[in-house]
Amino acid sequence: MSKSIKQGPISADGRSLATLIKHYYRRYCKSFRELTVRAKHRFEDRDWRGIRKDALLRLDLYGDMLDDIKNSICASLGDRARYLPIWSSAKKAYAALIAGQHDIELAETFFNSVTRRLLQTPGVNRKVEFFHRHPRHQNRSKSKPVFRTYRVLSTTEAAIRQVLKDYHFRVPFEDLSRDAARVASEINLYLWPMISDNKLEAIEMVRAPFYRNKVAYLVGRIRTNGNLIPLILPLYNDKKSIYVDAALFRERQLSIVFGFAHTCFRVEIELHDALIDFLRSIMPHKPIAELYFAIGYNRHGKTEFYRDLHRFVHVSEERFEIAPGKEGSVMIGFTLPHFNFVFKVIKDRPCYLRSHDIPTKLVTREHVMHRYQCVCYRDRVGRMVDTQEFENLRFRRKRFSSQLLREFTRAARDSVTVDEDYVTIHHLYLQRRVVPLPMYLINEKDPELVRQIIIDYGYFLKDLAAVGIFPADLFNVWNCGVTSRRRVVLFDYDDVELLTDINFMIKPQPHDDLDELLPEEQRIAATPNDFFMDEIERFLGIPDTLRGVFLQTHGNLFSVDFWHTMQRRVRRGDIVDIIPYNRAKRFERHSTKN
Repeated sequence: MSKSIKQGPISADGRSLATLIKHYYRRYCKSFRELTVRAKHRFEDRDWRGIRKDALLRLDLYGDMLDDIKNSICASLGDRARYLPIWSSAKKAYAALIAGQHDIELAETFFNSVTRRLLQTPGVNRKVEFFHRHPRHQNRSKSKPVFRTYRVLSTTEAAIRQVLKDYHFRVPFEDLSRDAARVASEINLYLWPMISDNKLEAIEMVRAPFYRNKVAYLVGRIRTNGNLIPLILPLYNDKKSIYVDAALFRERQLSIVFGFAHTCFRVEIELHDALIDFLRSIMPHKPIAELYFAIGYNRHGKTEFYRDLHRFVHVSEERFEIAPGKEGSVMIGFTLPHFNFVFKVIKDRPCYLRSHDIPTKLVTREHVMHRYQCVCYRDRVGRMVDTQEFENLRFRRKRFSSQLLREFTRAARDSVTVDEDYVTIHHLYLQRRVVPLPMYLINEKDPELVRQIIIDYGYFLKDLAAVGIFPADLFNVWNCGVTSRRRVVLFDYDDVELLTDINFMIKPQPHDDLDELLPEEQRIAATPNDFFMDEIERFLGIPDTLRGVFLQTHGNLFSVDFWHTMQRRVRRGDIVDIIPYNRAKRFERHSTKN
């Protein structure tokens, strides 16, 4: 999407450098907005492949812009491109150039990204980087609100009808009267315990839809009796007409729709910070960083995360320690006891992944990084935990347990430097913490919740298959976890494979008595990508006594035909939409039109 910007030579002074960075930042914003605005047209045209293409372009946009500006600066300044006094001067000049702008924090994050790309700063150098422990709150008193307000003057149905009309899609609704009546009925039912038959006060809806895959989500809130009730209306475009698929009210439902295992939305709202404030009003327990990730501002999401981490480390004085669970063969996982994230660094030595205690393939640092990058560019469909990469983080040595320091020194010298005062982590993956699936099954005492997770595990495998991902070592369910919303997700990507690379087949049987005497590894010439369906049930990775419940719903997973069908769909480029909410909430589609 980005193209190199032709610039004249940059003067070796801070203002010239600051002006260049601001120019690139504005170009990034323009391109980001263009890709975001296109989402509405893609939805109206049912151009699902175009939606996916634009999502990938927007994902690459920031890094491409940083590459361009780095090349421009290095070409003009040569060795002086890493001269700290120039950058210190540039920071002061840049602060003056962006003062008073509504997106000042995003602009500061962009400046920091440029400095870190060129200087490879360990920790934070406040002379050349912007750093605030708390977000800035801009004065938006004269700004246009990011939402529309609908007073309920007559009926809830009339208000919802106007809500749907005001989004002005080029495609008509399949049955606007039907959808307005259904949504209104659900609202009235949900609010009955709170207000009985009294009228609700108002409905407030974000002005632009949130687009992801094949869905446009209308996001808002209901005001009544001093309370704010979330409201999400998922819209589908089916054969030249739009319909409302459900009405969602609970924070738990919203949290899954905006979950950390989904790819980001595209929403055409200029005042990003006002939008974040609105989202926090209906999802107060969702971290700010996660909300920024959800709307596509990944780099600023990392800024917000680092703020949270910085405050937590200094206030709690907790120490980093090895994460609970089974030790990884490829990664060192560590965490803070009361911090809801896991940190991972790649171990130094190449190792063999093991399947059923048999070494299968050599895994190197490059292999691991490639797999994580592969997942980053896939639709994560609510089943693969969002992973953020950080470089050159630095903390005081006293913040780490002695056991973790020994593990760093023993197994991760390429990724971590430990000196007398500091620990510098050169490359790190960050993920939200989840409960490993085996630990959940052991500790959960409610049989209905266990049933729910076992059944969801099957949907988890099917959802991954729909986007072309196969967790090759099914036996290693330690790579799977359960979120706080009881969703099964994948959080380790060392052994993921592209579904189209796997050879699903029935295991060859012995030809004669002599063949039967031979061990399987001598009788069968198998490649690392061969997967024998005969063994999937035996090596499914869930306890034997729970397999009956699994089979009742997901018996087709043991069929070669199922996997071959999914491979054909992936090769065709089919875009599969995964419903991120309870299917029982979906409306039936019987039109009231004649």
